[in-house]
Amino acid sequence: MDKLRAAYRVAVIIGLAMMATLLVYAVVVGILEKDPALIRGTTALPGSQVEIIKFALIGVTVVLFFVIRFVNSLLLKPKEKGGASPDARSRQTTEPSEFGILTTAAVITYALCEAPAIFGLVLFFLGRNSSDFHLFLLFSLFYFAVYFPKFSRWEKWYRDQTVRR
Repeated sequence: MDKLRAAYRVAVIIGLAMMATLLVYAVVVGILEKDPALIRGTTALPGSQVEIIKFALIGVTVVLFFVIRFVNSLLLKPKEKGGASPDARSRQTTEPSEFGILTTAAVITYALCEAPAIFGLVLFFLGRNSSDFHLFLLFSLFYFAVYFPKFSRWEKWYRDQTVRR
């Protein structure tokens, strides 16, 4: 269990670092919003085109909510007994690779949670409207709140894996 807890700590640190990038995006938007001279010229696209892109990205963002759940269930699907040679099975059930799967699933989840904020940042640069960025930032924060891994789930997954061996 100590190795599981250590792997979880690493995943949490990575998650917090990725969440910190949301703050960096917000600071960048805030600075550019206060001093429009930093982004010279007109908007990259007319308002109607930005609105179309915004609604398309809102759709993608909503779909991401379900994609995150699907990817996690796919990556963390319980391993079946048998089917592989004894040597391959012993390599598959060693602790580091099991915890690697958990960490990999967490990092993929973090990246998908951060995607809406990146969409908002792109919309900000296309249309110069900070409210678009803030909307997508809220989506990202919500996704992080919902999908941030909990140690109790990691323990349950580990117990389920050891029972199946």
